[in-house]
Amino acid sequence: MSSEQPATAVDESPMVMIDRRKLRRLRQESGMNQLELADRSGLSFGYVGHLERGTRLRVSPRVLGALCDALGVQDRTELMAS
Repeated sequence: MSSEQPATAVDESPMVMIDRRKLRRLRQESGMNQLELADRSGLSFGYVGHLERGTRLRVSPRVLGALCDALGVQDRTELMAS
């Protein structure tokens, strides 16, 4: 009998940096407040606030996608820091 543990699925996708100013501008242009963006993206209100204040800038590709989908952004790189 092997004592090895079965491999578990781990998201090893690299984290990406978002541009907090672009995030805020796109949210405001879409007419949403932070709470509405949080609701539409499935993220917490506090997390959205952290992203816009710049206290959190590294996000998973899943979070980037959720933000872009909620904001109607087709090109994911539009929210990424340059």
